[in-house]
Amino acid sequence: MSLTIQTIYGTLDEKQLKELKGAISEANEMMYQVDQKKRMLKEIIDIASDNSKIPKKILNKIAKTQYKQSLQEEVAEF
Repeated sequence: MSLTIQTIYGTLDEKQLKELKGAISEANEMMYQVDQKKRMLKEIIDIASDNSKIPKKILNKIAKTQYKQSLQEEVAEF
């Protein structure tokens, strides 16, 4: 006898449930890693701001512009 679950989106069998649990677990791990990276990024910007006296907002904008390689857009917008 295999386990099945009825949802508003359809019926899930045991294999599908196992895959779904794995996907949710993997997504949860990725979210944790993203949170960790965001904290690390904040610390990097905080230290750079303290050392250079450049406001954090400006450093974040510079880093984002370099990452996205969108200098032309930023200059045009400025």
